[in-house]
Amino acid sequence: MAEAITAEMGKATPSSGAPRRLHPGVAFLCGLLGLGLGYVYVGRLAYAIVFILVAYLWLLGVAWTGLSLDPVGWYALLVIVALMWLVQLVHPVALAWSRPVAQPKAYNRWWCYLGWIVALEAASLLVSADRARSYYIPSGAMLPTVQPGDRVVVDTWRYRDAAPAVGDVVICEFDEGTLVVKRVVGVPGDTVELRGALLIRNGNPIDEPYLNAAESTTLPDFAPLTLRSDEFFVLGDYRSISSDSRHRGPLARDQIYGRVEFVAYSRSSDRFALVLAPD
Repeated sequence: MAEAITAEMGKATPSSGAPRRLHPGVAFLCGLLGLGLGYVYVGRLAYAIVFILVAYLWLLGVAWTGLSLDPVGWYALLVIVALMWLVQLVHPVALAWSRPVAQPKAYNRWWCYLGWIVALEAASLLVSADRARSYYIPSGAMLPTVQPGDRVVVDTWRYRDAAPAVGDVVICEFDEGTLVVKRVVGVPGDTVELRGALLIRNGNPIDEPYLNAAESTTLPDFAPLTLRSDEFFVLGDYRSISSDSRHRGPLARDQIYGRVEFVAYSRSSDRFALVLAPD
C-alpha cells in the first residue's frame, strides 16, 4: 500500500526509477566485453545467467571429454565459440533497438556491471575449462617437426595424472616466463648420452627419424647423465640451433606444461591439422 501511494505521488519506488533509454551502441560495446554483459545492460539478467551457465558447462564438458584435442574437434570448437560470441553480441543490440525505452533494474548501475565482470573473471580462474591451448612457435629449434610460424594445440591437462613420456613433444619452461617447445628424450631413471648427433639412452643408440636432415654430425658430445626421480631430459629436433637440456640441464616435472597434440595453423597449407602426438 505504501509503495502504491508513493507511486501516485509521482515519486519513484525503490525498484522502479525513471525510464531510461537503451542505446544499441552501448549494448554492442557491452557485448564486445563478453561475459553476457550486453544482456545485463538491456535488463535481461536471466538471459545473461543462462548464457554464462550454458557456456561454462559446455566448455567444461568439452575439456573433460577431450573433444578439442583432435583437429576436427578443435576447428568445430572455434566455430561454435564464434557463434556463441556472435549471439551475445548481436542479440542485446536487437533488444535495445526494438525496445529503446525501459524501466531500469536494480542492477543497472556501473558498479553492478563492474562487479559482474570481476565475479565472472574470478570464476574463470577457479573453473579451468581451457584444456586445449594454442601456442605460437617463432623459432626453428624443432624443425622439421614444428616449423617457425606454426600454431600448435597443447593438452595442458595431459600430465595431471600421467608423467611425460619419451617421444612426447612438449611445451616447457627453462627460464621463468619463457615457454619453449622441445622433445622428451629421457625420463626419471634413464641415463642419457650424446655422441655428436647420436642419442644414447641406457646404453642403447636411439633411431631418431624426426631429426632435421641438415643436422651436423660434429656436435659436441654430452657425457652420460642419469636422471633423478623428478628430472626429464629434453632436446630440440634441430640440435645444431637448439638450446635445451644439454645447456640448461634437465627439467622438473612442473616445468613441463603440456603435450603438443597437433598443428592448428601454419604458414604451410599442408601442415594444417598435422597430428604430432604419438596416440
